[in-house]
Amino acid sequence: MKPHIHTERVAIFDLDGTLVDSVDGITNAVNRSLQANGITPLQRDEAIPLLGDGLAAFGRRAYALRGASPSTHDIDDFLQDYLNHPPGGAALYPDVRVTLDHLARSGWRLAVCTNKIEAAALALLDNLNVLDRFDVVCGGDTVERQKPDPGHIHGTLQRAGLTGLPAVMIGDNLVDLAAASAHGIPAIFASWGYGRLPPDREAPFLATRFSELPQLLDAAMAHISPQRLSI
Repeated sequence: MKPHIHTERVAIFDLDGTLVDSVDGITNAVNRSLQANGITPLQRDEAIPLLGDGLAAFGRRAYALRGASPSTHDIDDFLQDYLNHPPGGAALYPDVRVTLDHLARSGWRLAVCTNKIEAAALALLDNLNVLDRFDVVCGGDTVERQKPDPGHIHGTLQRAGLTGLPAVMIGDNLVDLAAASAHGIPAIFASWGYGRLPPDREAPFLATRFSELPQLLDAAMAHISPQRLSI
C-alpha cells in the first residue's frame, strides 16, 4: 500500500519582523506614552531588540530602558493608541504578496501565529491588503500562553481546522524557533527581520529573503516524519 501523501501543508508565519516591517508605528505609539510622562522617546534601533513578546511586553521594556516603571494605565493607553493608528507606517517586506500567492497555488495553507494583540494584527494585515491570504490569524491575547509555548501554534492550527496537516513555522525571533521545536515541527529563521541568532545558535533553515521561502519550505518538509504531523 502506498503511503498517504498530504497535498496540503501549513506555513505558519510570525507577523512583525517576518511579514511586516512595523516597528516604526509601534515605536511612535510608545513614544507618545513616554513623552506624556516626560520620558525621552526611543529611537528605532533601541526599539527593535524589545520586540518579540507582544505589545504589552514591548511597552514595559520601553519604560524599563529609560529607567521607569509604567502603570497599568500607561500600558493600556499605549495599546489603545497603537490600535487607533494602524498601520503606523508599516510595510510588507519585499516579495511578500507574490510569494504568499505562489505558496497558495502550490497547496500551502497560510496562517499567522503572532504574540501581537489579535485586533491589531487583523487591522494591520487588512490595511496592507493581505488579510484574505490567511486561513487564520491567532494573536497572543487569544490563547492561554503565547509563543514560545507550543500551545499557541496548536491553537492557531486548531482554530482553522488545520490540525493533522504537516506544518512549518517561519519567524524572525527565538520565540518562534522555540515554539516550533516544542511543538515538534521545523522552523525557518527569517534573517531579514528584527531578531538575531546568538553566535552559538544555528537555525536548521535560514532565509535571507522572503522569496526564498518556497524552496526552503519544501526542504523543511523533508524533515517531517510521516508519523509526526501538526497535531
